[in-house]
Amino acid sequence: MPSLGKLLGFKLGKHEKSILLLMRKGNVPLGKPIPIWADIYQMYDIDFSVYQKKDQPEEQYKENKYKCALTRLVKGRLIKPAIMVREDFSVFSPKGHGYNFYCLTELGGLVVERLYQQKCQQELLLRAKVDLGKVLGQFCGLGIVEVTVEQIRDALWQLSMDSFGGRVEFDRFWNNTRLGLMLRGVVLGRARLGVSDGRRVYYLWG
Repeated sequence: MPSLGKLLGFKLGKHEKSILLLMRKGNVPLGKPIPIWADIYQMYDIDFSVYQKKDQPEEQYKENKYKCALTRLVKGRLIKPAIMVREDFSVFSPKGHGYNFYCLTELGGLVVERLYQQKCQQELLLRAKVDLGKVLGQFCGLGIVEVTVEQIRDALWQLSMDSFGGRVEFDRFWNNTRLGLMLRGVVLGRARLGVSDGRRVYYLWG
């Protein structure tokens, strides 16, 4: 599967990614016009007072960041502006900050799903790091000095089983490679259980 950079020919910045993920929430049905500025103002705390914009440089700076991001997404063919028509057939005026409504293109829909998958994976890894710390803390609290991968994995399963669709999915995520890499920076050392036993024991404290 090609990376997003190769798929698009350019790299998405954090503001572009934020907009796309916001638009994913309202993209039902596919291509639905979304009043994205309302979400941007609310989510990223852009709050203009009754005074003129020129007298509120901090808020204007934040707004301009998203203006540029929207323009870049349009140029990249990920979103497109939508002109909305009222019931009396009059047209909503774009006014101050360009179009109020945008919709995802077919390419944009593909990209935003990829971004969402990456976001979910990152959140899962962050939770996994926290869960591993809790499990090792429990062992230390019980005075346990040495633990095997199997003991750690069983304790992780008891703690986080609700986050997975079953033990198979859990074991696929908490494979030996991932668990070994995550343990490297948080244990004192490791050793084999014996010459003929390939299993490893991890030293939690000494």
